[in-house]
Amino acid sequence: MTSDQERRKFPRLDILEEARVFDDNGRELGIVSKVGGGGIAVQASSLAMAQSLEPGSRLRITITEPGSRATNVLDVIVRQRQGSNVGMEFVDLVPDKPR
Repeated sequence: MTSDQERRKFPRLDILEEARVFDDNGRELGIVSKVGGGGIAVQASSLAMAQSLEPGSRLRITITEPGSRATNVLDVIVRQRQGSNVGMEFVDLVPDKPR
């Protein structure tokens, strides 16, 4: 039997700083707990917030990095929910063009 980590296309990395996640309406969804090449795991700000994020729903989120306050806007699909943890897959990613 293979572990989740062995089956993943991209490894997941734990995030030590509290990068905050917001939806298009400015509602804070939670903080990024893990990130990988294909998506992120978000620790929702509450169980009710996690439950409002239905698997299969598509969102545009903004991730705000602590300290620098840099932001990244991403399109995601909610893929799974376990308690207050929400897994989101990146969609419509366009690779960087060589310069």
